[in-house]
Amino acid sequence: MKLKYLTVILFIILTMGLVAFGIKTSVSDKNDEHKSSPGEKTEIVVLHNTEEVSEKINEALDGKSDGTISLNISNDISDDELKKVNLAVNSMKGSIKSITIYNTNTYDLSESYREVEFDYVRSDTMYVYDSIVNNADIPEDKIEALKLRNVCQSFISQNISEYMTDYDKELAIHDYIINNCEYGFSDNNDDSEYSAYGALVNGRAVCSGYAAATNLLLMCVGIDSNVITGLATNLETGETENHAWNQVKIGGEWYHLDTTWDDPVGVRESMIHEFFNVSDDIIDDTHEWDKKNATMCSSMKYNYYIRKGAYIYDVNSLENYCYTQLTTGNDDYLECALKNVDVTDETLQFLFNYDMVETISYSTDGTDEYKILSVYINQ
Repeated sequence: MKLKYLTVILFIILTMGLVAFGIKTSVSDKNDEHKSSPGEKTEIVVLHNTEEVSEKINEALDGKSDGTISLNISNDISDDELKKVNLAVNSMKGSIKSITIYNTNTYDLSESYREVEFDYVRSDTMYVYDSIVNNADIPEDKIEALKLRNVCQSFISQNISEYMTDYDKELAIHDYIINNCEYGFSDNNDDSEYSAYGALVNGRAVCSGYAAATNLLLMCVGIDSNVITGLATNLETGETENHAWNQVKIGGEWYHLDTTWDDPVGVRESMIHEFFNVSDDIIDDTHEWDKKNATMCSSMKYNYYIRKGAYIYDVNSLENYCYTQLTTGNDDYLECALKNVDVTDETLQFLFNYDMVETISYSTDGTDEYKILSVYINQ
């Protein structure tokens, strides 16, 4: 009787855990035709870790539609590990919708396993990517994928040309997402804020939605990109929370790109480019991630401020940069990065030497090595 009660308890724990991950789980028996018999020579492939399981599901998601895959999984994989398999599935491709665990009988005493059936759904972003890049059809019942495809196609036709560099395409994508999406949760209580659909169609998303939208548009215009998940810490409040952002390959080298943190919130009024193509060393001050499973980013060559000549090392350089901006029509907002340059009200008094400047306000973000200065003129 104790064994029976233990089995029931384990099933309840597994079911509750998988519901927490949004996956429907069930346990069932299969017909005798699925069971092995003594002496029967049947080659059975048994998977021994979650990496092998997620790899099989990712391969299945490379297909053109939703589906089901049945896998033999070693009993050495615990229930806790099994319920976390969805975290290792490439979310760009899709996700696990439900899991059915079958009570599989085996007479091979050297290999204890259970049969597990995974129902998976292909993501809207994968349908959109295949449609735009490979001219593949999107099924008529994939309404959200069709809407998302239309938004992406419209953006590309209006903002991207074959003559643009990858850097210019990336900048157009970064600025478009920030200008057309606000940070927040869906009014429809449908979790769309976690997806590219939320960011690009509804115009409201949280960090994972920003990152998914950035990743989708970058891939659609031929730029390699990954989504990174980890933690991020607000230097002003000290608060740390789960976060998602991107890594992007420009000019043969990889960089971090965080569209969420470049979006204006709180006291900041304008979009900045603080996390546009930064290295591990720069972003490491505020972001944490699994560096073993992420691409190393060591370059700052295509950093926004360096490319624009706006990475400032002293006050004289700051005055020269502001002069150039103000005399070329940029007379309402100035943005630059400072390295070991202290900024005070007194530091910026030189701006009043220009006739067009009547009032100024400013804000700073970042550390002494990489501090972003935003100056608002006559606002």
